[in-house]
Order: sequence, then C-alpha cells, then structure tokens
Amino acid sequence: MSDGTNWIFDFDSTFVRVEALDELADIALAGRADRDAVLASIREITSLGMEGRLAIDESLRRRMNLLAIHPDMLPKLVGRLVESLTPSFSRGLDRLRSMRERVWIVSGGFHEWIDPVAEAVGLRRDRVIANRLRARADGLLEIAPAASPCAVDAGKANAIRAAGVPRPRVMVGDGITDWQVREHGACERFVCLTEVVRREPVASRADVVATNLDEVLAAAGGLRESGQG
Repeated sequence: MSDGTNWIFDFDSTFVRVEALDELADIALAGRADRDAVLASIREITSLGMEGRLAIDESLRRRMNLLAIHPDMLPKLVGRLVESLTPSFSRGLDRLRSMRERVWIVSGGFHEWIDPVAEAVGLRRDRVIANRLRARADGLLEIAPAASPCAVDAGKANAIRAAGVPRPRVMVGDGITDWQVREHGACERFVCLTEVVRREPVASRADVVATNLDEVLAAAGGLRESGQG
C-alpha cells in the first residue's frame, strides 16, 4: 500500500452496511399503515440511483419527499449507523484510525448523521464531504441546496477537487456516483466494494473490485510507481 494514498470512502453500503435514508425511513415511518409500501419505494429509488438509472438529484429528492424528518429522529439514526459498520471496516477500525489524516468520507448523504458517526469511530469529522439539511418553518428537515455539493450530477468529483484532497487518491464505493469520481478525474483509481452489494453496472467499470477492506487497501499498489500520483 502506498503510504501517501488518500482514501476516499463512500458511506452508505460501503462504510456502513446499510443505506442511511432507508434506516431513517424506518424510524420516520414507525406506526404508519403504509410503512412497508413506502420503504419498498425508497429502496427501489435508491437502487435506481446507485445503478445510474436515475439522476442523483432526482433520486435524493424523491426519497426525501416520501419522509417527514424531525431533528429528534437523528440521534436514533446515528446510533443505528454506528452499530452497522460494514464487517471488514469494523474489524479494520484500528488501521483506519492510524490513517485518519488520509481517510475521507464523501457521500450523497448528510453531515447531520455522517459527522457524528465518523467522530464516534475515531475518524475526523472535518474529512467528511456531504450534503446538509435545514429546518423548515414547521420544524421538519429538508435538503439545503446551497450547502449540498454532492446532491447534483458529478457533485462528488467537484467537491473532492474543491476540498483539495491530495493525490494519489483512491475512491471506494458501490454506486455509479462513486465511479463518476474516476470518470471526472478526481481520483487516480476507483475500487468497487462488493462486500455489501454488488452492482454490475458499477463493478464492470471499476479499476479494481474488492470484497473487503483488506482487498481495498491492497488496491493502492503501484499508484506512485506508475506516476499516477
């Protein structure tokens, strides 16, 4: 592994083994008669977005519109996410902490739950690049468009460049927006992690397909030597 590699991890179905919005929906829909139907719709929209069959902004908008999110729901969500680390990441936490200056989380999710998860597991919350929520007049939460760089097409790539993440950079994720970081030149290698879910439209485009964190970290080999850094 190249000692200078900057590791950029997706969050949902990569760093954690769940989709945070699915978990939030489960919390928000508790007690509703249409809970199962709405959850199924949200999961379908998530899948369409991750496979590139639905634009990321449309995917996020549709899912958020199906929910009524109250700030009081967030601590419960954070607790669930901390307990839902992807297995190889849970086993490899000490290693990730030792690399914390070079570990980034870049997500189409939201700072409001990703930051506290990163802090809880010993990583730097100022290495999180994500979207933000804002309070509406009725107290519910909605997307804050001006503070949500990853909620648009190619948003992750642009946000990584804006943050000045140094080279060499390896992007690790499961979705089409993660591969787009490579497509738009904001990383030198894209690793498709299939530990949680394998999406063929993404795996087929990857430089490396990995089944766990050890395989991911091995994928940095040759970055400096090949001049890609």
